[in-house]
Amino acid sequence: MQFNNLPAYQIRRVAESILDMAEDLFARHLEIRVLDWRVLVKLADRPGSIPTEIGRDMLMTPVQTGRSLLKLREFGLVAAVPDPEDGRATRYTMTQAGRTAYEAGMKIVLAVQDFALRDLSAVERVALDGLLGRLMHNTSYTDADIGQLSARLFGGKRNSA
Repeated sequence: MQFNNLPAYQIRRVAESILDMAEDLFARHLEIRVLDWRVLVKLADRPGSIPTEIGRDMLMTPVQTGRSLLKLREFGLVAAVPDPEDGRATRYTMTQAGRTAYEAGMKIVLAVQDFALRDLSAVERVALDGLLGRLMHNTSYTDADIGQLSARLFGGKRNSA
């Protein structure tokens, strides 16, 4: 089997292509990256979040989270306030300009998704949604799952190379 025929490779290619199109539109119309917009998504859902919550929930590293928050503050899209319960922590909320950018970003994301799925029928879209949901569930793994697969592949031996 060729590598580019593997489902994992194909899923990655589709995701990268969709993200590239969204990134181009974000740069052209919002002057922020999709990664930055994901911070706005989190703040739309949970105003007053702290950076660790944002990073954890949006699958961002601490460095990515910090850079995005800095950029969004410079653009006036988020506001930082000290946590009233923990003076060392900073909580973030969207400004009105941030709300506008969030809504424009959502419009872009939905349009790019529709563009990517344009040749699929309604039935195929429902089927794809169900399959992707199952894949997401099946790819949530634990250390025990890794141990079992490792034992099956290599008999429990660790490769130190």
